Amino acid sequence: MRRVELNSDWKMKKILKKIIWVRKSYFFYSFLKENKYLPNFRKPKTYNEKINFRKSSWNNPLFITCADKIAVKKYVADITGKQYIIPTLYEADSISLDIVKGILTKHGDCLLKANHNSGPVYLLSNSMTESELQSACDDVNDQLSIDFGKYQNEPWYSQIEPQILIEKRIFPEPGENDLKDYKFHIFRQNDGSQKVILHIDFDRSSNHNRSFFDDELNWLPFAMKYPCIRTHVTKPQNYDEMLKIAKKLAEPFSYVRVDFYNVNGNIYFGELTFAHGGGRESFTSKAHDLWMGQLWQGNPAT
Repeated sequence: MRRVELNSDWKMKKILKKIIWVRKSYFFYSFLKENKYLPNFRKPKTYNEKINFRKSSWNNPLFITCADKIAVKKYVADITGKQYIIPTLYEADSISLDIVKGILTKHGDCLLKANHNSGPVYLLSNSMTESELQSACDDVNDQLSIDFGKYQNEPWYSQIEPQILIEKRIFPEPGENDLKDYKFHIFRQNDGSQKVILHIDFDRSSNHNRSFFDDELNWLPFAMKYPCIRTHVTKPQNYDEMLKIAKKLAEPFSYVRVDFYNVNGNIYFGELTFAHGGGRESFTSKAHDLWMGQLWQGNPAT
């Protein structure tokens, strides 16, 4: 049984949900620990400061729709077309072993997740035991009772009605262990244009590393959280189409991260993210954090 984006510290989640001062202190301390500088969340200048300003002062109701893993599919399909949407196999307010077994028999490997958080996500297959499948069902059912918005200090998640989602599995390209995941950080400029920074994660299941590029795939010499190993990437099939869609989806926001998978030129929408890394992932230096923050020219709350 594989758990994706594992984060199961439920005891900490309950504490952060119930006690406001503990929550604020925890996130401030974790920012200092990761970024090694004293932040100014009231007058933010760096990228991570602006993420944290957004978390406390957000005022764009589209955050709710677009953070909901179920609702965002219709939202994106209405803008781009259904051809980029990963097929949904099941959605409801609970899941059982019998339902999962039936889906696996009919559709094969699939992903089980909640719609109102960032995991854990379960990759299910017919090779798993009933005990493993039941454990996955139990965990995702339990996730529905957790207010992820308060735990993560991203309030828009608290406005999402918790549900369960099962999606068809998209397989990596032959010879690859992981899907090719393209994350476009898109910043709306004061003149209405858009600046794009692309980051690509490599070898997530073995030797996680991450590289940044501009929209023409020129390497950018900095790292964030994970080491930078690769300084060149081959232009994927239909890259221009992927970039065009990302910019279209980003139009209502001062900044958003738009994720796609690309498998032999087949493009699949991943997610829209409004607080990358929770505003705590450290850059190579504060100067790089500030540089990326300067690309974010609009109101961080929107």
